[in-house]
Amino acid sequence: VNCLIKITAIVLIASGFVFSGCCISSFQHKKAMVFGEIVMLITFMQSRLRYECLPLAALLGETEKSGKFVNLRFISACIDKTENGAPFSCAWRESIENDEELCRLLRSSVSYLARLGEDLGTTDLEGQLSCLTYYENIFQKELKEREEQNKKYSKLYPVLGTVLGIWAAILII
Repeated sequence: VNCLIKITAIVLIASGFVFSGCCISSFQHKKAMVFGEIVMLITFMQSRLRYECLPLAALLGETEKSGKFVNLRFISACIDKTENGAPFSCAWRESIENDEELCRLLRSSVSYLARLGEDLGTTDLEGQLSCLTYYENIFQKELKEREEQNKKYSKLYPVLGTVLGIWAAILII
């Protein structure tokens, strides 16, 4: 019975380390996906503004209808807030701040995303397109950095978890 308990403990502890490594790797991958969707969102908004001159409410509606931005749940929250009469910039900022997962994934870059909403709709078409280009460059740089980190560490974390799990199992034995 003691041997069975010891083996079970070893397996559970080792599995916990492996699982933790996989979770960290998954988190890094999700970060890169979110930055990629933000860049796509900005590009989408640029093209819609440039060719259709859509007002912000319609632009957000088109963004949501496209179905391309599954990790950017704040968009639908922003639409709801603007439909209920909130100014676009406030709705945008509040929707981002209330999305805890997005804030956790973006960390310091969340302030850039929030400022994007404050800058949209405040100038003429060319000013808005310039603004979107500015933020696209910021998020493109972040995306490249996240993709590099993802490539570099995506296999490291699960392996590290496995090694730590084996090390913990050896210590228990």
